[in-house]
Amino acid sequence: MGTELSTMNDELNNFLTAFDAGDEEALMKMSGQADVDSTPRVGLPRLTINYEAENDDGITLKRGAWRIWNGSGPSYSDKVHIRPLMRTYEWSVWSQDEQKFSCKSVQRPTLSGEFPDNAGGNKCGRLTRAEEDALPDDDPRVVLSQSVNCNQVIYGVLDAPDATAADGSATPLENVPFMAYFKRSGFRPVREFIDQQLTRRKILMQKAVIELSTEKKKNGSVIFWTPKLSLVKEVSISEEDKNLIKLFGETVKGHNESVMTEYKAAIKMSMNDEDLDLAQRFAS
Repeated sequence: MGTELSTMNDELNNFLTAFDAGDEEALMKMSGQADVDSTPRVGLPRLTINYEAENDDGITLKRGAWRIWNGSGPSYSDKVHIRPLMRTYEWSVWSQDEQKFSCKSVQRPTLSGEFPDNAGGNKCGRLTRAEEDALPDDDPRVVLSQSVNCNQVIYGVLDAPDATAADGSATPLENVPFMAYFKRSGFRPVREFIDQQLTRRKILMQKAVIELSTEKKKNGSVIFWTPKLSLVKEVSISEEDKNLIKLFGETVKGHNESVMTEYKAAIKMSMNDEDLDLAQRFAS
């Protein structure tokens, strides 16, 4: 898997080189735009849809609004303007009992290739449809597979001039770097917008200013919100954008290196002494 990590780093380095050179055709390919058929606050602020009815102080919050960290606390806004500078994909499993991810894979710019995960597997155990159909519904591998999420991870900058704190005080946000995970009901709207509204029109997503709102939906007794996207305008790529994309690239590399360290440790623990000795002899 050392070769696998090297390949993933090469993908990211090629992306950064293309971005720096202004090679839009290469950027579309490496951003997954080439084929339309086909947290405590550490690191970047996370953009999410708010599902909390109130905060710890008992202040009522608007469910379905966007929530983003403003440096001292969360801000909320019905609409935000975003510009995606990088898109990756990641597979994960969330543990409700432990309230944390029990498995996370590496991130890659496209869905092709292997996705080693920190549990020592691939894609956190996600099977293909054909593989699931070949097994009984109650097979543990099927149960695990159906709990795995494919995340579309967007790194970019956002503006939220109308953002407010929980108490209603104004907290306008401008040109704030962020990351957002779009999965399950949020995955398709984002991917289809990029494919149909940007890629088909040959618009580089790094130049697209997108209005992001939410749409309320109901499935039985379950109420949820999905992202709603519309193109506002196109802008030029700045030197600041180029510096920021390098920062995002380093963030992804750091994530992948951490996952691969855990991947190797998990593989080592799962091997018996004979297998481990054989692997070490091969390595030497």
